Parts: sequence; C-alpha cells; structure tokens
Amino acid sequence: MNIAIVSEYNPFHFGHLHQIDQIKKIFPESNIIAIMSGNVVQRGEFSILDKLHKTKIALEHGIDCVIEIPSVFSLQSAQNFSYYAIKVIDTIGCDYVSFGIETEIKDLISYKDFLLENESNIKQFILENKNISYNKNIMIFSKQNYSEYSDEIFKSNNILALEYMKSLDKLHSKCKILPIRRVNSEYNSNSLECISYSASSIRSNLKLLEEFKDKIPSLTYEYLKHNSIRSNKKLLDILSYKLFVEKSELDNITGYEKGLDNLLSNALNENYDDFFENIKNKKYTKNRLQRLILNYILGVDKKFVDDIVNADIEAVRLLGFKKNFDLSAIKKNCKIYSLNRDFSSLSDNYKKLFEYDIKVSRLIYSTKKVNDFYNFPVIKK
Repeated sequence: MNIAIVSEYNPFHFGHLHQIDQIKKIFPESNIIAIMSGNVVQRGEFSILDKLHKTKIALEHGIDCVIEIPSVFSLQSAQNFSYYAIKVIDTIGCDYVSFGIETEIKDLISYKDFLLENESNIKQFILENKNISYNKNIMIFSKQNYSEYSDEIFKSNNILALEYMKSLDKLHSKCKILPIRRVNSEYNSNSLECISYSASSIRSNLKLLEEFKDKIPSLTYEYLKHNSIRSNKKLLDILSYKLFVEKSELDNITGYEKGLDNLLSNALNENYDDFFENIKNKKYTKNRLQRLILNYILGVDKKFVDDIVNADIEAVRLLGFKKNFDLSAIKKNCKIYSLNRDFSSLSDNYKKLFEYDIKVSRLIYSTKKVNDFYNFPVIKK
C-alpha cells in the first residue's frame, strides 16, 4: 500500500514526524511517498534547505520515496499547487493521501461540498469584489451563505486540506483521504514555544538555532547549521532590471492582474529596503506577490501553466527512495525522471517544466557551478 503526503519540509520538524508515525500506526506495512516542493516553496520563497538535504532528512525519518513538485507548481496558488500534486498522486496510483488538519474532518468535508456546489457563485462574488484578496472573498461569501461557518476552517492546514479534497473530487480519484490532526501549535506561529511543530517558528528564529537544537530533529539541526539557504539579495536587482531596463511585460505571467506592474515599479522607486513589506495590501498578500515576482523573473506564463495543469502527468522527478521500495507501480503510469538525465525523451512542455528548476537553481547558486549541484544522483537509503 502506498500513502502520499504533499509536503514542503521547510524545514522538517517533529510535527512532520508525528504525521509519519501516525500513518505507520494505522498502516504499519505501508510505503509513504512524499510529494515534495524542491528549492522553492508555495510562500514564494526559496526553501530554507535545498531539495538534496530535504530528501535526506525525509528518508531518514520514515519516508520511503521522494518525488519533487516542479518549481512552477510550487510557485502557484493553493488551488494549482494542490491540484497538480493530487494529479501526481492519482497518476502514480497511491491508495491514500494524508494531510494535516486543524478541525474535525467531517466539518471540512461538509465545507468542501459547499465550496464545490457554489463554485460559479463564488467566482461571481469575487468578480464583484475585486478590491479584496481571493481568500478574504471566500471567507466573506462563506460567512454569508454557509450556516456552519467558523473562522477555524480557514487555518492554513485546513485550506490546503480543502484543496486536496476538492481536487480528488474533480479528478474522480480512487485515492482515499487519511487526515491527521495537527498537534501543539499554529501553522504560522513564530513563537519559540511552538518551535518543535512550526516551520515558521524555526525559520524566524534561526539566529537562536543553538538554543532550540534539542527541540528539532538532529539532522534538521545539522543541515540548518551548515547548509541553510539565504534569500538571494540580487532578486530585487533582477526585478528592477526586468522592469526598468528590459521593460518586460507582466501581462502573460501567471498570477498577474492589471495594475500589479505599477505596484511593483512604484515600490522599487520609493522604498527599496522595505520592498516586500510595502507591496502587500488588502488585496494582494505578501506570499502572492512573492510568487508573482519569482514567476516574472523566471518567465512562467499563464498559458504554459494552464496547458500543464490540463494535461496528463507525463513524468515525475525522483529525488530519492529506500532500496527496498518498489518503483514499478510508478513506472507503469508515467516516466520517472531523475536529475542527472537529459530531456530528450520528454515533450516540449515537460522539457520546459523541468528547465525552470534549473533556472531556480541558478538563482540560488549563482556563485557556484550549478550543474555540479543540479546533477546530483538519486539518493538511495
């Protein structure tokens, strides 16, 4: 039996280990496949550890196989991110998908059904309220129309859980759900008290790493100490160059809406140092704008994303696996692509999809030989 977890492991903490342990308690003989973001994450940032080190940690802590979510889809909205991940899970034939929740599952299933039944009404509501964010629109619409409404529904883990379940329904997938209740902390908490179960808290307190090293897995500590990734300070210079020198248009970039080019240009002109804090507003969250900026720098256009979303999964990228894990079930349904292979057997769209991962590596490792890093062999444990 194969059970999938959609993950970012940014970084891996004891909450992630709790999920793996709970799965093993329920299905002791199961294989767990991590469908994992690589070097960028859905917040629109570089992962704090690269995919090499995240894969090693995952395999050390009970994951049997790690498949990468391409950078293009790690930089999408929760809807596209979740839908692509579930398509991968459905394609490779997983029996269950497990995810964290912060509310009773029956309440989330009921609300998921409400969202699917009201998709057209929600779209119209958003069109009529363009000055506020997508998620805020959903909350307002739900508060007005869903009798069992609760703010608890909109906690971060729940939002992704809802998207996973919606995607399963839309794909008519045979894959079942295995929700695991989150323990001890809020997903986005930056408090040191939550450090064992909150990736946000770990990232926000890296300067205090020595103080909390006993509260995180030892391998996570070791890699964070020696291998953590810092944001590329050149990103804003690249953004400025594309806006003011190349004058590259944003119109076709995924995530763009009319007027966002002016927002970015004005913020760069007025306050360069506090750029990321100054561009967010009631309509556009910081995460959404960070995703847009990376998509713009990489040149990811809307049509390309739509084409890939609507196409069958042609290939998956294998990052690592345990030696006793049987890859044959995955190979029956799609190609397994490893990092040190060429692109010749792939369609043009999938060549392009994986080439974006190379571009991301170049943004992160601009001072190193990218190919030396990028072509690492599949990790076997």
